[in-house]
Amino acid sequence: SVSENARDMDIAWLVTCGALVFFMQAGFAMLEAGIVHPKNVTNILFKNMIDASIAAICFWLLGYGFAYGDDKGGFIGGSNFACEDIYNGAGDPIGSDGWEGWFFQWAFTGACATIVAGSVCERTKLEAYFVYSIVLTTFIYPIVVHWGWGYGWLSAWGAYPDSDGVARPIFKRNTDSNGMIDFAGSGIVHMVGGFSGLMDA
Repeated sequence: SVSENARDMDIAWLVTCGALVFFMQAGFAMLEAGIVHPKNVTNILFKNMIDASIAAICFWLLGYGFAYGDDKGGFIGGSNFACEDIYNGAGDPIGSDGWEGWFFQWAFTGACATIVAGSVCERTKLEAYFVYSIVLTTFIYPIVVHWGWGYGWLSAWGAYPDSDGVARPIFKRNTDSNGMIDFAGSGIVHMVGGFSGLMDA
């Protein structure tokens, strides 16, 4: 039917876009390999590969729940850890299993973490960088995502009253108060990656 085909096309588009976002890792790798001393090229390429791997584990385990779990006071998500709420009935006619959304968001998480690699290349120990990568992809980035893309206090989708009907801090839920509309991740992915790189450098 048309609705089933439309859903399949939506999923295909999301996975394709996620793959394109993830392909930025190759661009980061080439850029960073070109700006470091030749003896450090292997190190920076290793950091980029590990960034994506750490982001996958940490974002799956806790980050996705912090970003898109049930809202806790407009600050953080509090459910769907280890993607436990994603439907796993792949192939059922009732719809997708939701993993395409996780994949798309993970690609952005990895990109955000790798932005910092270029800021601190040749300036940090490998162990310290891994700790940073874990903290960024598990806590910092997912919380900012919840604020802007989830149901947090800054989101256009979070500009609703809390469970008691009280309007959230800066929004009144009327036509004068829409929340932040982020365009293509420019305000979240690049802001978090850029500020983290600035702080680390």
